[in-house]
Amino acid sequence: MLHRTLGKSGIPVSIASYGGGGPSQFGKAAGLTSNQRRDLIARALDLGINMFDTAANYGDSEEQLGQALNGAPRDSFLIATKWTWKTPDGNLPDTDSVVSSVERSLRRFNTDVIDIMQIHGIRPENYFELTERYAPTLQNLKEQGKVRLIGFSEMMTDDSKHTVPQTALEEHPDVWDTIMLKYGILNQYAAKEILPLAQKLGVAILNMAPVRFTLTRQHEYEQLLQNWRKEGDIDVDHPKLRDGLDWLITEDAPSIIAAGYKFAADHPGISTVITGTSNIQHLEENVAAFENPTLPDEHMELLKQLLGNSAAPR
Repeated sequence: MLHRTLGKSGIPVSIASYGGGGPSQFGKAAGLTSNQRRDLIARALDLGINMFDTAANYGDSEEQLGQALNGAPRDSFLIATKWTWKTPDGNLPDTDSVVSSVERSLRRFNTDVIDIMQIHGIRPENYFELTERYAPTLQNLKEQGKVRLIGFSEMMTDDSKHTVPQTALEEHPDVWDTIMLKYGILNQYAAKEILPLAQKLGVAILNMAPVRFTLTRQHEYEQLLQNWRKEGDIDVDHPKLRDGLDWLITEDAPSIIAAGYKFAADHPGISTVITGTSNIQHLEENVAAFENPTLPDEHMELLKQLLGNSAAPR
């Protein structure tokens, strides 16, 4: 497994990370038992994955992931989790909510420190208020040694052109250690300014779910082309887009999924790419794509030429 670093922290991270949340809630939706989850995480560790990402509001994902990691040497993995600011009544919680969330995560993982603590899904209209209100508390938790790095994830469906990461890097480059965003074949917009700026500032970019929906579902891909046709930013009638992306399949990239992961990891501004699955075979296939995390030069050049302005919301 190749390794990069988490920005200026210098902490080594595997180029492929495991996402234990989202819709699957760490395999719960697929009906995995605790033993099967443990086997899945054991295989991830065997394959060289050393970062595991989840969130406090992904059902019982934190507890299940903590149980699956129990027994593995603590220095063999990094824990990244998230605190959500969203409440049923729409009011922002007090700062004690962040502290209690961290304390709860520490108990669930049976550890003394959370490696990356993130604010979950910041929207453009909430960025400044959330940063002003909660970043100092996160900094205090970092100073206390309960958290090593602090960051946030973007809300891609509300911010397809990454205005929140852009603002964070421009306005608060010394606050955030990590930013989680979506960058991939159909989401290349971050490469324009954000990824180079993050590299310059030493902010680690965690690339979330770059092949999760549109790239792998033909009906969603076709709908995306229709949307882009209306916007006029992408030449959707180019045969390399109109007729699908099967031309990306090669001996080294045996599927669109593999090609997607290779593209997602190719940019040096990406610290790690998060992949999630409840199937060991799929996990092995995904990890294999990162052994040589790049596509042929002619494919990379054409993808950037055709889709350099792409900002798919999913």
